[in-house]
Amino acid sequence: MWIRGVIGALFAAAVVGCSSEGAPASSSTSASTATGGGGAGGAGGGGPAPVLDPSLFDCTATRAPVRVSATPVGCATDPTCTAKLVCGHRGAGGELGVLAPEDSLAAVRAAIVLGIDFVETDPRPTKDGVLVNLHDPELDRTTDGTGAVSDRTLAEIRALHLESPDTPGDFSCEGVPTLEEVLEAAKGKVHVLVDANKTDRVDLLVAAIQKTGTLDWAIFDTSSVDKIDAAIALEPKLVTMIRIATAAEVASQLGHFAAHPPVIVEVDSSSDAAEVVPPIHAAKNRAFTDVFAVDLGAGLTGDGSGYGAKYAAGYDALQSDRPDLVLRALGRWPPPAQP
Repeated sequence: MWIRGVIGALFAAAVVGCSSEGAPASSSTSASTATGGGGAGGAGGGGPAPVLDPSLFDCTATRAPVRVSATPVGCATDPTCTAKLVCGHRGAGGELGVLAPEDSLAAVRAAIVLGIDFVETDPRPTKDGVLVNLHDPELDRTTDGTGAVSDRTLAEIRALHLESPDTPGDFSCEGVPTLEEVLEAAKGKVHVLVDANKTDRVDLLVAAIQKTGTLDWAIFDTSSVDKIDAAIALEPKLVTMIRIATAAEVASQLGHFAAHPPVIVEVDSSSDAAEVVPPIHAAKNRAFTDVFAVDLGAGLTGDGSGYGAKYAAGYDALQSDRPDLVLRALGRWPPPAQP
């Protein structure tokens, strides 16, 4: 929670100093106007130029963005796909993000404009049993409300606005979305990791995926074997993602789910890649990990070589607060223009 407040100014200073990636953006609404390393700037000017033209995905956008990613759609759920993939944490960037408020519909739209492969969500239930997309159990950090999400009804949460004072663009229309709204916004455009770690209501998570018709676009993601078992029992066609920390857990969980293999294996960021990635690949699956520490360094210095090192270590997909910087490291920049 402290990260944005502590380093927001550092990001701005670093971006201004990185002349190789600090060219100002034009006023065009094409995604090809994307600029340098980026940083949190005050909406309406005064800070670094936006990473992308915010009018492509903020409250002033005149239409929903379309999928522009060159990655084949089926790659996201194909364990044998060898493409290097990118996931946006809490949408198109988490606490270190510079594009849109975290876990918002604008963050999903920004991810589509970027052309990344996955967005991660944080569904948790309201007092009246509706799944909303909010990372923290409390409303205080990211909204203009206070108190626990679980103590508020959907109507009460709907009355709040998301806070994003340092993000370039107009996000005044953004509130806390429901999981169903996130899935609908992403459907056909970007795959969604439905993080099941923040609620025990597996029934609600599965029901949201079924109701929105997103079995081909949602991936049930959790460290809980029991939750995956329960979810598969409710929906046998559900696509899943497991989380491990050791080679022993790779063997144990892949064995447990032999009849319903996951499409991705998430590796704890503190794990030794040399220990855990080879058995994942030997099982014809893909290794996924978080790169938030790399994001911090890359945002401050403009040096994205740390992402390349992660891919070189064998990781097939990286989850990032700064997916724009990962795309640069992969040579997938600027994103294709919106038609």
